[in-house]
Amino acid sequence: MRMLSIFFYATMLLNTADAPINKNKIVGKIAIPTEVPLLKRGSNQKYCEEEPASPRKKQIEQENHPNRHVVVSFHPLDFKAPISPTANAIMNQMEKTFVPKVLPVTQGSTVEFLNSDTEVHNIFSMTPRATFNIGRRQPGKAVPQLIEKLGLVELRCDIHCGMNASILSLDTPFFTKANANGNYEVDGLPDGNYKVQVYHYSLGFVEDNITVKGGGVVTKNLNLVKP
Repeated sequence: MRMLSIFFYATMLLNTADAPINKNKIVGKIAIPTEVPLLKRGSNQKYCEEEPASPRKKQIEQENHPNRHVVVSFHPLDFKAPISPTANAIMNQMEKTFVPKVLPVTQGSTVEFLNSDTEVHNIFSMTPRATFNIGRRQPGKAVPQLIEKLGLVELRCDIHCGMNASILSLDTPFFTKANANGNYEVDGLPDGNYKVQVYHYSLGFVEDNITVKGGGVVTKNLNLVKP
């Protein structure tokens, strides 16, 4: 019994020694083109008619600034980071618009689809391995939906063909969205090598690599502007 206890204690020490213990911060700025066309996905987009924007919708569109469509994530290459469901993951519908345009969550999170509009919506996804239909929901109703697929989940409304957005399901807890100036920061990263992934709703993915160590602050600027 005593030998078993010594072996267990030694194993714990070994695992602790091997685990990255420093916590690092990465900060940076995402450069995006001055004019970003808002990509409208869906086979029926050519039949959609543009509606006059109300003052509330203009405000929502400003809050949905293209820079805020940017998700930055860091994926460990040397170890597997534990993830837990993202809290308060809400995909809102306001003025026939999804807010936010891109919602990052960890894989296995539950997203609440909240209708804050004045009319009915029917939100659905035809993404392979992530097909669902929320159904027609009255204003004020919220419906939970488990997101099990890793990667992009594309959203539509079968009543309003101009509505589209994405959920980005991630296998890492180290992610954030850039602010309206393109700045971001992610804290709490253990020492190690990481794949950097940047996603913009209209511009797609850009990837890079970074190494952090010593519990410091590292600057990583990223560019979505094509030469």
